[in-house]
Amino acid sequence: MRTKKAPSQAKRAKPRASQSKPQTNGTPRTPTLKPPKAPERSAARSPAAQPAELSESDRRRLHEYLELAERPFLVHTVPASRKRKRSGAHPMQVQEDLFEQRLSVQYEVKPRDKWESLRRYKKFTVGSESIATGECILVKHDETEDPRMDIHSQWKAKVLEVRALDQEHVYIRLSWLNRPEDLPSGRKDYHGKNELIPTNQMDIIDAMAVNGALPVRHWDEQADGDEQSMPAEDEFFWRQTFDFANTKSFSNLRRICVDDAPQNPDELIVQCSNGECRKWMHVRCIAKNALERAIASQSPNQPPDSSPKKGKLKNPANNPNLTAVADATKGLTTAEVFVKGYPDRPNIEPAEEDEIVITTETGEQYSEEVRCLFCETEVE
Repeated sequence: MRTKKAPSQAKRAKPRASQSKPQTNGTPRTPTLKPPKAPERSAARSPAAQPAELSESDRRRLHEYLELAERPFLVHTVPASRKRKRSGAHPMQVQEDLFEQRLSVQYEVKPRDKWESLRRYKKFTVGSESIATGECILVKHDETEDPRMDIHSQWKAKVLEVRALDQEHVYIRLSWLNRPEDLPSGRKDYHGKNELIPTNQMDIIDAMAVNGALPVRHWDEQADGDEQSMPAEDEFFWRQTFDFANTKSFSNLRRICVDDAPQNPDELIVQCSNGECRKWMHVRCIAKNALERAIASQSPNQPPDSSPKKGKLKNPANNPNLTAVADATKGLTTAEVFVKGYPDRPNIEPAEEDEIVITTETGEQYSEEVRCLFCETEVE
């Protein structure tokens, strides 16, 4: 039986460095900076040259502005395809490196003159951790929050640009990676617990709000033959984007099974072994289907020879104390799906056989094969 599910971290024989669990820094120190190398360019189409050296009076005025302003900089965005009139001699910038091409967006930082007076850097350091443009980060809701706070409650973002007046005034232009529940449609059943949705919503924050780097991997749902493409259980990942600035729309997800729904990577799916079918199915849908058939077969109005097909009935083969990978219950009737080799977690005994175990309302138990919900072939 071919299956697909996010592997536990223990199953990864040689995890890459980017797959390690993110660490927070403790109390952040004053950020330090690393200037850009000459050949490198920002992802945005901004001038390659550094701003002119500020005079002492200009530096003092900029310093006073940064000290007094609660939010010294704002980012205004418009669709990348929209034609914009020049504002003086300065056109809007274009940000292209935002996970997917559909997120490309025009933007303008206000006040422009003050932002462009700050020197650009490729990296900044908070505590002992160096973070470069293009990396994803954890962001505290407030600079006074405990940096040891739960990782799931912290904001996530991608670093797009680093500018600073000095080491006490370091600013990060970023795009947000949202949790599903933070977007208009909310969290759905198919969202993984560590799933993030990149957007082209940009902000500028003080570097002191950064609480460390966050490895985020891309999950390509179409890579069926590459099990390593799936995120591990404790990895943050993205597979879908939300176009905040342009269309307010999500990119498409692959839909599978009889319910035409995406896969939740935290739940198991199985593939039909029939070469002419090969469809992927949610194991929870298999459990639900088995439950519906079991209830129908127990109905007093069911004619003797018209009970739904259940395949070959037999006594359960697996240890009754094993953990099912999916189950469905209605009243006293239960359907449990067991898949050989699963669950694949430490200290949990996996199933030895593929089977569906039905427990009727009278307590009777019987087993049937796991069959494709489309072609009814036994899934092996």
